[in-house]
Amino acid sequence: MAKQTNPANQFAEIVYQVVVESAANTLTFAKLETGYGTLDRAAWIIHRMEYYLSPAMMALLVNTADAIHIGLTRSNLITSLSLESSAVIDMLDQQSHLLSGVGFADHHFPVVRDFSSLPGGGLLTLPNPLYLAVQGESLASAVTVRARIHFSRMDMEAENWIELVEQTRLLT
Repeated sequence: MAKQTNPANQFAEIVYQVVVESAANTLTFAKLETGYGTLDRAAWIIHRMEYYLSPAMMALLVNTADAIHIGLTRSNLITSLSLESSAVIDMLDQQSHLLSGVGFADHHFPVVRDFSSLPGGGLLTLPNPLYLAVQGESLASAVTVRARIHFSRMDMEAENWIELVEQTRLLT
């Protein structure tokens, strides 16, 4: 479908984003500033996502109903984070601590989503617009989430880029 035209693009780049809920249990988005315009004929191959929750955020998860939903989306117009929405590229549900024999089990961060074994080496998407989203569920205060995205840029031929744009826009 597309080809990499710059040999430097064979190496992964990293973008870092933080999103803070505007109020507890409110779906909130932070736009990734990728440096690409909507008409740049480029795509990203996302190889890896790393989601970070601080110990303070994990401490908010005290009941079985408590959860933190995190996602990478193509739109900030969705009303809930769900894999049923085609605008959601990736999603993580972090729920309450697991009980162990001595109390609470440790949670190790980052939570890593590795897409490098997929055909093409990852998830193909347009770099603009992309949003990191978060929504708490049944939490006492607002949540802050951090994410690192490892990606490679792919320059695309006009017809392939248009096909990706149409596919993305029709799905979202």
